[in-house]
Amino acid sequence: MFKRYVGTSAFYPNDLALLQRVFDEICADGNHDASSGDAEIIASTLLQLFQDGMTDEAALLAEMRSRQRDFIRHTG
Repeated sequence: MFKRYVGTSAFYPNDLALLQRVFDEICADGNHDASSGDAEIIASTLLQLFQDGMTDEAALLAEMRSRQRDFIRHTG
């Protein structure tokens, strides 16, 4: 499911696999559906961190978990 958020950016298969694992785990942690608006926020944040040079899986998980409140789309 994560691949649909990547667009036309170029990533190695092992990078995509890492990003997918982190995405899946963060979505599961917060009980976010992978096709939800919250998941879009998760995916864009994860991609930005990765493109900014954070490529270690444990570091990405820790950073993403520290931002859990940011992944709830507020409406109304």
